[in-house]
Amino acid sequence: MKKVLVFFLFSLLLVSPVFAAGQKATVDEKQVVLTIWEHTPQFELPLRNTLDRFMEENPDIKVEYEIKTPDNYLSLLTTAIQAGEAPDLFWHHGTATTDMANLTRQGALMDLTSDVDVSGYSQMSRDKVTWEGKLYQTPAATIDTRAAFYNKDLFAKQGWSVPKTFDEFETLLATIKKAGLIPLSLAGRDNWNILFLFEPILAAMYPDWIQEATVGKARIDDPRVIAAMEKMIEWGKKGYYGDLFLGVDEAGQYLAFSRGQAAMTVAGSWTTTTLENNNPDMNIGAFQIPTRDGRKPIVLTYAAGFSVYSKTKYPEQSLRLAKYLTSKESQQIWVDGLGAIAGLAGVRSGSQLADEIADANLELESFYNILVLGAADGQSPTKVWEEDNPKLFTGVVVPKAFVKTLDSMMDYSKL
Repeated sequence: MKKVLVFFLFSLLLVSPVFAAGQKATVDEKQVVLTIWEHTPQFELPLRNTLDRFMEENPDIKVEYEIKTPDNYLSLLTTAIQAGEAPDLFWHHGTATTDMANLTRQGALMDLTSDVDVSGYSQMSRDKVTWEGKLYQTPAATIDTRAAFYNKDLFAKQGWSVPKTFDEFETLLATIKKAGLIPLSLAGRDNWNILFLFEPILAAMYPDWIQEATVGKARIDDPRVIAAMEKMIEWGKKGYYGDLFLGVDEAGQYLAFSRGQAAMTVAGSWTTTTLENNNPDMNIGAFQIPTRDGRKPIVLTYAAGFSVYSKTKYPEQSLRLAKYLTSKESQQIWVDGLGAIAGLAGVRSGSQLADEIADANLELESFYNILVLGAADGQSPTKVWEEDNPKLFTGVVVPKAFVKTLDSMMDYSKL
C-alpha cells in the first residue's frame, strides 16, 4: 500500500508543473492588456504605483503605460485618435483648456456619467472633467497650485528669511543675486513654467484684479495685468533668473535648483517629488509669494484625470480602471506619490512640504482659467498666450499689445 501511495505522489509531482503551466496559460489567454498615456514624466511614479495596485486587485487585466513629454503630447494623441489607434485611457487638460471640447466634438471620449461616481468630489473638481453636463474624464483629488520652493539649509546658512511681504521678496531676490547665486531658476523657453511664475506674481501684486476678473468685472488689458507682466520681465533683465534662462527648459529649471545653482524656483505643486528625487539630501521648503500687505495668496486649480477612448476594444475593463482611478484608495496612492495637496475628503495630503505649500489665507482663480472660461465663441486666447508668452522676455511681444490681443478674444459675459 505504501509503495502504491509513494508512486501516486511521485506521479502527481511529475504532472503538477505541467498542470500548473497549463493553468497559467489559460489565465494569460484571458488577460486583457490595456494601454494608458500620461503627458509628463513627473507623474510616472504615482501612475505606476496606482496601476500596480489595480492589477493586484484585477489579475485579469494588465495595464501598460506610456509616458510622453508635454511639448508633443497633444499632437501625438491627436494623431493616434485620427488613426483610430488611441490608447484605451489617456490624460488631457479637461476643461482647463480647449482639450475637452475638441475631443468630445471628435467623438473620442466615452461618456462616463452613468458608470463613474464622482459625487464625493468638489464642484470645482467635477467641472474640470465635465462637458455640457456629461462626465468624460476621471477627476483628481490633487489640488494644483504654484509655490516658491527654497533651499532651507542655504537660507539658514546665509541668514535669509522667508519673506513676509512682496517688497521683502524683491529685496531677497536682489540679496541672493549679490551672493552670486541665481535667485529664481526659470525655464524661459517653456510657456507653462512662465505661466506658473506669472500667476503668483499677479496674485501677489494685484489679487483684487483676479477677484474682479473671476466674475467678469475686470478686463485682461487692465493696467494691473500689464504691470505684473512688466515686473516678471524686469526680474529677467536684472538677472534674477540667471544669464541664460531664455534657453533653459523645464528639466533645466528644476536641476538648477536641485544642484544648488539657484536658491529658489517657482513651480507647480506637483513638482515636489521631482525636486526631492533630484537631490534627496536637500532640505526643501515652500511658501506663497506674499502681497504687499502681508497676505498669502494661493492660485488654486484642480488636476484632471483620464478619459476612456470611445473606440476601445475593451470597454468593460477600461471602465473598471476608470472607476478605480476615481476611488479614494487610488487617489491616496496618487497624492502620496506626488507629495501633493489633497482636495478630497478622506484623502490626506502627501507630505509636510505639501502643507507648507498650502499655507495661505487668500484663495484665487488661475489667470489661465480666466482666459479659458471667458473665451469668446470660436476664440482661443489660451493658445495665443501659450505661443507668445516666452516672447515677452525678448521684446518681440510687449505686454500692452499682448494683453490687447488677448482681450479682443474674450467674452466677459461668460464669467
